[in-house]
Amino acid sequence: MRRVLAASEAFDEDLLALLRAGWNTSSRRSTICLAFCRSAIEHAIAQRVLIEAGLTGTALSLIRLQFEAVVRAAWVLHAAKEDWLDKFSAPVPDGELSEPQMGPPIPAMIDAIGAVAGPAATELKRLHGTVKVMHSFVHGGVHLVVHALRGYPAGKLTSVLQNRNLLSLMLANVIVIVSQDPGLRGSVGRLSGLHAACMPPLQR
Repeated sequence: MRRVLAASEAFDEDLLALLRAGWNTSSRRSTICLAFCRSAIEHAIAQRVLIEAGLTGTALSLIRLQFEAVVRAAWVLHAAKEDWLDKFSAPVPDGELSEPQMGPPIPAMIDAIGAVAGPAATELKRLHGTVKVMHSFVHGGVHLVVHALRGYPAGKLTSVLQNRNLLSLMLANVIVIVSQDPGLRGSVGRLSGLHAACMPPLQR
């Protein structure tokens, strides 16, 4: 796990560099999308730092936050309608605490992404199945209690890190597209090759 943690840190540094290079706030859509990208990267880094510190219960609760931020970034880029952008970015009246517009449920967002980016949606659907159990850590369920009593096996934590990195690699593709910078084409392939050691094993 130490090796994957170190490799994940190097990947995070390269992903942050890509975010800086691809930052594009020329439109409302790109601004909202990149805000979700930045949040997803923050959640991912926090997971790694907390796992390294042994605070694994809190780290596991962040899986859901990272996953949903990645899905929302891709959905805003590929599928959000202009009227949703209008409602989401509308000023909130003083004293109003409710969200202006959250959008459809995550599974519906993934389906909408699939109409434009099929392979990405397929992978998101697979990862969504693994994220469901992490809701227990967010909401104080039985998995949280068992983890507090027994801990979490190192092998499973390694898989958590690898899936975290795969999500971040998918996010890199969103960053490249929303940047509208031709100079960033090929960045995802380069990141994938350079950081293959911390990604999930290839499915055979």
